[in-house]
Amino acid sequence: MGLCEETSMRRSSLLDHLPTSLALALLIAGLLALSACGSRNIAGSNVVITPPPQTQALNKPLCPAPNERALSASDVTQIITQAVTRAAALNLRATIAVTDREANVLAVFRMTGANPSTFIPGGPLGGRAIPSELAAISKAGTCAFFGTTGNAFTPRTASFIIQEHFPPGVSFTRGGPLFGVQFSSLLFSDINPRLPLGLAADAGGVPLYIGDSPVGGIGVELDGNYSLDPDPTDNDQAPEELIAVAGSRGFEAPAGIRGNQVLVDGIALRFLNAPPPVAEPPVNLAAQGAFMVIPAFGTQATPKAGVPFLGPGSQFACGTLGGRAVRIFTPLANITPSAQLSVAEVERLLSQAIQQAYSTRAGIRLPLNNFAEVNVAVVDASGNLLGLRGTPDAPLFGLDVCVQKARSAAFMSNPNAGAILNAAGLGAYVSRAAADGIQLNGSVAFSCRGLGDLHRPFFPDGIDCTGSSPCAPNAPGPLSNASRLFTATNVWSPFNTGLQLDLIAGSLADILANYANPGSVPVIRRPPSNIRNGLQIFAGGVPIYKNGVLVGAVGVSGDGIDQDDIIASFGSAGFESPANIRSDQLIVRGTRLAFVKFPANPNL
Repeated sequence: MGLCEETSMRRSSLLDHLPTSLALALLIAGLLALSACGSRNIAGSNVVITPPPQTQALNKPLCPAPNERALSASDVTQIITQAVTRAAALNLRATIAVTDREANVLAVFRMTGANPSTFIPGGPLGGRAIPSELAAISKAGTCAFFGTTGNAFTPRTASFIIQEHFPPGVSFTRGGPLFGVQFSSLLFSDINPRLPLGLAADAGGVPLYIGDSPVGGIGVELDGNYSLDPDPTDNDQAPEELIAVAGSRGFEAPAGIRGNQVLVDGIALRFLNAPPPVAEPPVNLAAQGAFMVIPAFGTQATPKAGVPFLGPGSQFACGTLGGRAVRIFTPLANITPSAQLSVAEVERLLSQAIQQAYSTRAGIRLPLNNFAEVNVAVVDASGNLLGLRGTPDAPLFGLDVCVQKARSAAFMSNPNAGAILNAAGLGAYVSRAAADGIQLNGSVAFSCRGLGDLHRPFFPDGIDCTGSSPCAPNAPGPLSNASRLFTATNVWSPFNTGLQLDLIAGSLADILANYANPGSVPVIRRPPSNIRNGLQIFAGGVPIYKNGVLVGAVGVSGDGIDQDDIIASFGSAGFESPANIRSDQLIVRGTRLAFVKFPANPNL
């Protein structure tokens, strides 16, 4: 019996035990879940993965010309002036940041009287004062990192896809497809440390484009509450978003690729709730506040120009791999060997994944029938990065995330995973997993999809409660630590994902303390070296083996999660995990975990 069929039967068997309203909600959830069951689930099978031949209808030039479009210093001044003008018209005071496509901070402007701090609700960081400029930078960088020529997303889009239900607020539906992505590209990352608070889900950011080219983002913070939108149906118009949209006038994303044009499981994502910007007589910036000089981010008393993507000063260059165009992240350009994998083997893994990406129909890019644009990483069993490549237009958020996914799959499959977590003071999670029959001792080959199942605030994912009169809320997964109950006050927070956040909470706290008071924390706490840029808990990473021995993992990020899974799986061809130890062989509280899922009709 396949996972989809098993899930369908499990949901049906629960209907008799639920109140009518909840039973109806569960039935709807089942239909939504089965809409994804065109996905091919190879978990537990003995399928031999054979990469497809190098045939592709949509061939692109091997090395696209560098994007000469970039924000000039005068563009940045214009963007900030437009945003400040709208804020002043609303009688509001804001902190505004602009980044280029690579999330280099080009300027931060604080209006006189603007709130210097914002606060995170809930979780280990709840109640901590966060400098508002860090929130604004994270929002701007999020928009830049999500922007490509095939899709344009905002923090409101992120909010829609990271919550405990998808769509948010609809009970008895699975968690968001990118649940956990917010904890990436953080300042302690050894890969791409750009976003002080990670990817933002708090409305108030807009991507910036020149023509059809993504060139950056604008972020705005003013209300003192750094959170997300738990109710996307109320069409709230956040002042921060109104101001960011005003700033983007003349640099708007093409209408045809905005997030609200993208469907996931037949559901349109969100983009903005603000109306289109209109021209307004500009205010005098000097009379409204000042540009902030922030040495940590290189900002000055005047705006600076952005870096042309793939051009001079860019961290990215074009190359080829296996006859396909790839994007190379120059700070980590080398492909290195390990005791477990040779250079040739690493190149083979990367090439197989890139080839599959060029053959895979994208899930979230427009127009339709484009190939998936992704980032691919290979690590060894200790989490050391061996190789990192991407397709030419892969979203930049996936750079850090693909390495996180690879490291997460390798770490959780490592014989020493439990011991490392115990040594890090996180033994409660090891004990909780053991109570559910999960041994973190290398006996299970964990995929990121399987790992994600264990992090969900309801377990099984998508089943909020069982029984009747009243319906008793289900406990969280063993690697989660909080469940959203049906009360007004106990609301799930994006800063409360369990083990994922607890692994990095100390690092975040130290960085924030050092930012506020430089030198106050001489030694920043770091996550364990195996997962030094943090854990990632949504699909797209698989462990790899040689002769039954763990030797590393492949991680993929940039498109839909089923697309990431198939690309990672075909990338691992010849190094697959033994079928009998994959995470889908685990039954936890009566529910089979997942390993990987493929999209229906995946190839172009």
